[in-house]
Amino acid sequence: MPRPDTRPWREGVDPEQAERRLRWARELLDDADEAIQAQQRIIKHDGKLEAHLLSLNALRSQQRQLRGEIAELMQQRQFEFVDFALDGPKYSGHRANAMHLGAFLHAVQKLYAHIKHGKLVRNAGQRIAPSLLGQCQLDVEAFFPSSFGVRFVAHTDSDLDDGYSATNEALEATFDLITAEYPLEVAERVTPWGMRQYRNLVTTLVKAEATPKVRWVSPEGDERSWTADQNALLTLQNRLVVLHHEEPRTLDAVGVLTGASLRRRRFEFSGQHLITGTTPKELEGKVTEFFGKPCRIVYSETIFFDDRTDQEKRSRTLMDITLP
Repeated sequence: MPRPDTRPWREGVDPEQAERRLRWARELLDDADEAIQAQQRIIKHDGKLEAHLLSLNALRSQQRQLRGEIAELMQQRQFEFVDFALDGPKYSGHRANAMHLGAFLHAVQKLYAHIKHGKLVRNAGQRIAPSLLGQCQLDVEAFFPSSFGVRFVAHTDSDLDDGYSATNEALEATFDLITAEYPLEVAERVTPWGMRQYRNLVTTLVKAEATPKVRWVSPEGDERSWTADQNALLTLQNRLVVLHHEEPRTLDAVGVLTGASLRRRRFEFSGQHLITGTTPKELEGKVTEFFGKPCRIVYSETIFFDDRTDQEKRSRTLMDITLP
């Protein structure tokens, strides 16, 4: 039986050229997002002068064009590969405890699944709906016995309109988390359940006396990697065990949507207080509609806190936008 095509890019695509084009288009899109926000602030200050509105429309046209180009490029990306390798004193003889390896594979899958779940639905809970389990799945594409390595694969599944990929966003958030010196600092990038699964993964590695080497190359060609020795894992374990969270609260506020990045899925809202957080893809249309206008937002807020240092981090997710 012929081996299926499991290259990241489709046949006939030059990977280096595609990565360069994608990286350039996304940099330009970031610039366009910032320029639109700046233009909105000018309009808010000066009023809806014709010159300002024409400039804003031109920027939005550029934004749409860039998103279309990104979508076209991302349709050529078919798979994401994540390579894990295990090292440590118990792995030097080309043998390993089967239960430890099984626990490791399970922990990796659970971590990815809960982070991906948080990218697919608003206010994701502990339980993943059966209809979404397939989208949160990692498959094993290959084993590397010499290093007890595993190659995981997931479908990129990019959006036809703008190239958005929940798989890529989940992987970015995963690497932001596992490479963070202080996990609390990136708590807003994952759900509380994702943070819990990260703690489980680190505990699994410590118990197995295994040190990880993890690598993923993004569609833009950026290499993300994580390596940690036993001392680093023990430090992480101690930092994670003192992290806790409150139950998510649903809040609302009235003010002006003063900042939004469709590329980074972020929003900024100026009301009685400045509110920032993440924006789910399904609210993209409303974010565009209400950007720079008075409105009422409904959002979910989860507070993470560190028992040892008394520090806290607030994670907010936009749930709805309506007229004030």
